[in-house]
Amino acid sequence: MTPGTTVGDPAGTPARGRGQDGDGQLVSAVADQVGRQLRALHSFKAQVARGESDVERAMHVVLYVLADHGPLRVSALAERLGTDPSTTSRQTGDLVRRDLLRRLPDPDDRRASLLDVTAAGHEVVAQMKQRRHEHLARAVDDFTDEDLVTFTALLSRFADGLERARTDTLRTTTTAPGENA
Repeated sequence: MTPGTTVGDPAGTPARGRGQDGDGQLVSAVADQVGRQLRALHSFKAQVARGESDVERAMHVVLYVLADHGPLRVSALAERLGTDPSTTSRQTGDLVRRDLLRRLPDPDDRRASLLDVTAAGHEVVAQMKQRRHEHLARAVDDFTDEDLVTFTALLSRFADGLERARTDTLRTTTTAPGENA
């Protein structure tokens, strides 16, 4: 390890604050690790989704969001998922047919409906969360409690940063030319 580096830095990258470096090597290292984590998580989610439930992996995400934030309109759900409303509508329609979601009248607009998770849907979410917890416990079994606190805090900050970047990008791509964001 070279002077000025820290243990765990990719390739002994110099330690600096705020992830800013002149030639982008630190951000590139983060991008490489994020890609690696996304591939591992994608594989992990597919494995967990093949468990006891026959609900497709994408539909599990719908159930998770509605269980945590629902009831929601399809448009609000699609926005939270970052998907097209027609795709979300198709997924939620299937979940309604499977009795995992139900439609409720929107109290603000009786012509519209809200999607809510049924008891059966909450059971699917509970089973998925239990399997996820068991798998993740194995993934961090060599972490100390202090490691877990630090890791959770950093993941939370990273997720907040991703959400800011996503909304900033959305705002700049939906601003018409000549408009101020």
